[in-house]
Amino acid sequence: KQKPAYEILSGLVGSEMCIRDSSSKISNLFELAKLAFQTDSTRVITLSLDWIYGAIKVPGVTGGWHTLSHHGGKLDVINKLSHIEIDTLKHFNKFLFEMDQIKEDKGTLLDNTTVVMGSNFGDSSNHTCNNLPIIVAGGGYKHEAHAFLEEQNPLCNLYLELLHKHDFDIGSFGSSDKDLGLLKS
Repeated sequence: KQKPAYEILSGLVGSEMCIRDSSSKISNLFELAKLAFQTDSTRVITLSLDWIYGAIKVPGVTGGWHTLSHHGGKLDVINKLSHIEIDTLKHFNKFLFEMDQIKEDKGTLLDNTTVVMGSNFGDSSNHTCNNLPIIVAGGGYKHEAHAFLEEQNPLCNLYLELLHKHDFDIGSFGSSDKDLGLLKS
């Protein structure tokens, strides 16, 4: 008699991979994304972490991500928030590194995948939507430097540029008003 899928998966996952805390959940989500790209199961993945509203546990801190994001400039709260953000970026870095180790016909999986990570707030404590921290990785682009845009630009300008780089010939996307011309191949 065949076992149900959930029993097979729970046996494959093993106790070290069980979702016990937010850090493990984030790690598992990046692992699933990598495997989905590697197996060509999908070409687009949206991974939103806004579901983490309750108490979360990462190495060094337990607390509410949303609550801590309203730090009001208090250094002890910013320190706790930093633990969460550093832990998330640690998993993101591992995801990018592992994608770059998977060889494909033309380069690596990372070379052939454009990965964008960012936030909808420049300062979550004040809900400001400018100076957004955005990372564009992979995609075969020359990632030469940090770019700081002096003028305010809608984030959709970056999305429009990404669409153009992927051969979508459209004039605008959302609130975009121009292609930024930041990504060099």
